[in-house]
Amino acid sequence: MISYPLSLNYSLAPGWLEPFVSGLETGAALARKCDACAAVSFPPLRVCPCGATDATWVTLPGTARIELRTYGSDGAFGLVRFDGADTRATVRLVDIAPDEETGRIMASDAQRPMLCLTTMTAKEVSHG
Repeated sequence: MISYPLSLNYSLAPGWLEPFVSGLETGAALARKCDACAAVSFPPLRVCPCGATDATWVTLPGTARIELRTYGSDGAFGLVRFDGADTRATVRLVDIAPDEETGRIMASDAQRPMLCLTTMTAKEVSHG
C-alpha cells in the first residue's frame, strides 16, 4: 500500500436549505412548516412525513429541551426538541451543565455551520 496525502477544498451551496444555514450562522432557528398538515420540522425536512413537499419557513424561539445526552472525546451531544417543532434534533452541547434541561441555539461559524445549544440566560429561563 502506498500512502499519499490528499487535500481537498469544497465550496458547497446550501441550496433549498439556505434559510436554515443562514439561521445557524446568526443563531436563529428557521424551521419548515408543512403547508398540507402544519407539521413543523427543525432541522427542516425536504419531504414531510405526510408526503407533502410544499412548506413555509417559520422562525422558532430558538430554545430547546434536552431529552438525551451523550459524551465523547469530542464533546457533549444531545437529542433535543426545539420549542415549536414537532421533530427532534441532534446538537452539540456547548457550556451546558450536566443538570441543565434546556438550552438555546447559538450562532455558529459561517465557515462550518453547526447546530449547537448553549446555556440560556436568566431572562430566557424565567420566560420559559
